[in-house]
Amino acid sequence: MLTAAFDLVQNPALIRIVILIFAEPHQAHIKISWGLEMHMSSATQLSVLRRNFLSRAHEDILALHARLDDADDTATSHELLNEIAQLSHRLLGSYGSFGFPAMARNFELIEDVALSQMSEYTSELPILARTRLPGMIADMVEQASLLESLGYEPHPVEASHTPLVDREDQKSILFVDDDIALHGLAEMFLKEEGYAAIACETCAKDAADYLSHNPVDAIICDWQLEGDTGLDLLRKLRSGGLRPSKETPFIFMTVPSSKQAIERAGLYRPDGYLLKPFDAQRLHGVLARALMN
Repeated sequence: MLTAAFDLVQNPALIRIVILIFAEPHQAHIKISWGLEMHMSSATQLSVLRRNFLSRAHEDILALHARLDDADDTATSHELLNEIAQLSHRLLGSYGSFGFPAMARNFELIEDVALSQMSEYTSELPILARTRLPGMIADMVEQASLLESLGYEPHPVEASHTPLVDREDQKSILFVDDDIALHGLAEMFLKEEGYAAIACETCAKDAADYLSHNPVDAIICDWQLEGDTGLDLLRKLRSGGLRPSKETPFIFMTVPSSKQAIERAGLYRPDGYLLKPFDAQRLHGVLARALMN
């Protein structure tokens, strides 16, 4: 009890939490989460984010596997193939960024197979059971379940570097990706770079709405989004149609197979390309070069 009391005296944030519990109990859970996050080490934050991601990823793969089971004896639809490709594209980036490169490569292969089926059979698609996809997804269910149940933690890579921006400057940045699992990871990395305000959006339309009212000092945006693409957002920024300066640093995120297509958008002058999967070191390097431009 004395130790706990001493900790409270030494820790103003915890004092605010205790006061809040008595003064505003309906808001206490929000502030408690905030207080715990502020005092959680980067390694612990990463571990929590990773466990949450593994659970959600396993659920998403199970749901897709159930859909494939239902459609096993029917003709493959473009809609189903597109769903497989989109989920695989999302998971290859997030599995890789959370430290599971083998799973990332597996989903890159599944995405390639789904896209090749769509391009090869333009009129009549094959019966799903005759493709490799059901078996590949079934294997991923097993591996995702194993990773979740074991609570596997990749060996941490020690990385230390000087933050890119001064925290006292209160810099802000917008991160846009339809994979919500990456939002927490990016927020953690960007806080370490000195950013005081980090906004996250899942689509270009919501990002444009946010930027219509809020200035930011930099933008990191995925190329492949539902609806408008990252390029559409960059066009709006460079045309001066948003609140931030049209010269605001803009970094595209993509997988290696899409980088060549993105580079053809050089007319709109993106400031860098962040290849997925990314980690703190890769993000630091790309962001540093973009801010120097």
